[in-house]
Amino acid sequence: MNYAIILAGGKGKRLDPKKDKMLIMAGGKPLIYYSMMAFNDHPEISGIIIVANEKNKNDIAQIVQQYRFKKVKNITTGGSERQKSLEKGMTLVGKFAKKGDIILVHNGANPLPSFEEIFKIITVAEETGCCITGHFLASTVKEVAAKRIVKTHDREKIFAAETPQAVEFELLKKALAAAKKSEKEFTDEAMMVEALGQKAGYIEADKNNFKITTPQDLIKLKGVLGEFPEDFRIGIGQDSHMFEENKKGLVLAGVKIPNELKLKANSDGDVILHAIFNALSQSIGDMSIGFYADKVYKKGETDSGKYLEIILKKVKKEKFKINSLGVMIECSNPKIDPLVGVFKKSLSQILGLNTARIGITATSGENCTAFGEGLGIQCFAIVSLIKEK
Repeated sequence: MNYAIILAGGKGKRLDPKKDKMLIMAGGKPLIYYSMMAFNDHPEISGIIIVANEKNKNDIAQIVQQYRFKKVKNITTGGSERQKSLEKGMTLVGKFAKKGDIILVHNGANPLPSFEEIFKIITVAEETGCCITGHFLASTVKEVAAKRIVKTHDREKIFAAETPQAVEFELLKKALAAAKKSEKEFTDEAMMVEALGQKAGYIEADKNNFKITTPQDLIKLKGVLGEFPEDFRIGIGQDSHMFEENKKGLVLAGVKIPNELKLKANSDGDVILHAIFNALSQSIGDMSIGFYADKVYKKGETDSGKYLEIILKKVKKEKFKINSLGVMIECSNPKIDPLVGVFKKSLSQILGLNTARIGITATSGENCTAFGEGLGIQCFAIVSLIKEK
């Protein structure tokens, strides 16, 4: 049988000195939740011991109860150092583990060990007695001293260790006892096993298995979990109009195209600016363009740029600015690709947005819709906003 010891007693001062790292929220759940779920839901894991600290022990117990992590056997408090915390966890594991069982030691600060990773590390540990998981380095590795480069190492032979690390039960007991006797401080289980003269195996970690140490790590984790930061918004908008039969004077993206048919509308019918209006409005939780259109039209205003100013002022009042814009147009006429450069320049001036952050694509519709048949134009827009600094 296989058991997991999750070390969750670290304070995480580099992340946020005012908060316990294990209880910081990501993706709507506390950080420790993800490690517990990974092992609780894995069929190769029979039981879990959590080594907490005095301040977060009760909170972690509540999380276990709330999410019904039935494989959690016990929650204990750890020591001042990682090695002492592991000793505490091993004391409890020893009540039910036996020779041949594999013990997986995992940092609660590594929230996303994968299913396959856990399975593979157990398999290799059964063969070798000890196995770690980690990442090969992408950067060239330099050894330095006294403000000088001493040596350049072969990065293909450098492996950054992560957790879990898996060790056979009796071997881990022996390694811990030897480490305690030597009075040396070891930073992971593989080091203790290596000190006995035994080589550990390794597997490559999942790309999302990384340790949360800094605020940047937490931002990366939230991105993996699909959580957007509070200073980021997204909105999508749509608009469509049919062509006038005999009137010319098309307006798109604030650009007048005099030789193309005009769109039917109380305004100039600029479907691109209308779709952008709706996208911006949605991103800040406001109303659609139709809510404002009648009031603007009654004042005799037909320029869609003036309509757009209403929502741009609201975006600014909320202290946001446009980060990027994507526009998708469906029509058979006019041909959009030759006009993309002109449209981007116009939208850049209207929105105060660099043209590199504006994307415009188009489809002819292949006669599948009224727009594809040349009866009108449909436009979709998606915007992202970021807080003004």
